[in-house]
Amino acid sequence: MIRALWFLAKLAVLVGAAIWLVQNKGSISIVWQGYLIETSTSFVIVALLLLLFIWTLCYRAFRAFVGVPRVYRRYKIASLRENGYRAVTQGLVAVAAGDGRSAERYARKAEDMIPGTPLTRLLVAQTALMNGNAPKARREFAELLEDNDAAFFGVRGLLNDTLQQGNYREALALIRKADELQPGRDWVVRTLFDLETRNREWPKAERTLKKAEKMGLIDKDTGRRHRQAIWTAMADENILLAHTAVATRLAESAFGLDAGFTPAALRLVSLYTSAEKRRAAIKTIEKAWAANPHPALATLWMNFQPAPKKQKSIYDTGRETFDWMKQLHDLQPEHRDSNRALGAAALQARMWKEARDYLMKANDYRMLARLEREESGNEGKAREYLELAADSPADARWVCRSCGHVAFDWQGLCPRCGAFDQLAWMTPSLEAHDPKNALTLPQGAFIEPPQHRTAGLV
Repeated sequence: MIRALWFLAKLAVLVGAAIWLVQNKGSISIVWQGYLIETSTSFVIVALLLLLFIWTLCYRAFRAFVGVPRVYRRYKIASLRENGYRAVTQGLVAVAAGDGRSAERYARKAEDMIPGTPLTRLLVAQTALMNGNAPKARREFAELLEDNDAAFFGVRGLLNDTLQQGNYREALALIRKADELQPGRDWVVRTLFDLETRNREWPKAERTLKKAEKMGLIDKDTGRRHRQAIWTAMADENILLAHTAVATRLAESAFGLDAGFTPAALRLVSLYTSAEKRRAAIKTIEKAWAANPHPALATLWMNFQPAPKKQKSIYDTGRETFDWMKQLHDLQPEHRDSNRALGAAALQARMWKEARDYLMKANDYRMLARLEREESGNEGKAREYLELAADSPADARWVCRSCGHVAFDWQGLCPRCGAFDQLAWMTPSLEAHDPKNALTLPQGAFIEPPQHRTAGLV
């Protein structure tokens, strides 16, 4: 519409000028070298316009002739760029199809036609990864970091490589850069949390945990469990540094979240004992036992048995020890560990009937075999109990849910695979586990790592 109006406007101006020339006639005389030239004004104006038009055509033709080499260069560049991006597309398709040979051929073509572009570097890096040339892939991904628009490709490629190598310190720096480039990505937050815990950067891991909770990546119960593990691990580090006040505060916080979390209870009892807070230690054991009985708590409980009011006689069999353990037993009278601990105390006190009753409730056949030997010397019955013990499930231990490693004590990170908050008090399994538990990025993007489960935020 605007073009039509503009054309009509120019036509109106031209028609107006022609009418004006017709209405305003005149003549022009030129005397030059004895010659007299007379003509009308209209003719002179039309002739000048015609000459100007011819000059314009000639100038444009000259410019076009002079610019032929430049136009040809532009055409060649555009053609190379088009063919180069076509090679990149075909190369990426070959990578996605798993055709390493074709991908390498297209990558070489792309390098010849459009070298140094982000997509070319990405194709070359992916092709190098597919063909097992990790150093070349790493160089290409590192070059991508220099391009602001493609830096995330470089970060992701390098991150996957460092994770596969187990270089978690460098991987942490890369995932933090990824968080700067693409903040709020689910997999970035999950991987950031896992790497911060693997590097024992507990305060930063706790902040990332809060962010994950706000984003809805984990539920409330899992977040509480992870927070307990972080605080308990921090308490362990402060105990080693002799920062008992800080360690006590952290252990109290962890224990306050869930009294059934035995590692926090054990640390807190130990700290209270060192600070000569006997009553607080006893209350902690009672609260922890009521929530979740554990053999280690029973062992600590015996350390707080009150001294006898009168001197022991040679006839004393340990009834006071049995009575002291029964106070703890009565907090969870149906639990196996309660009956086992009280049965062991009864056996030590040579209270045969009570020992048999409680050990039978606990299905502790090894202790029952010992009872038969000590009470009556019945080796036949003892062997029967030992056969039953051999067929019974193994006792619970601290077992890593990721790799199956059996640890002596709870730790924030598995000593074998480094997974965070994976040690659980349970019966060891004979199922096969992957001892490496390599942390890798999630699938779904073009830079796709091998399928593997991560240990963080679960």
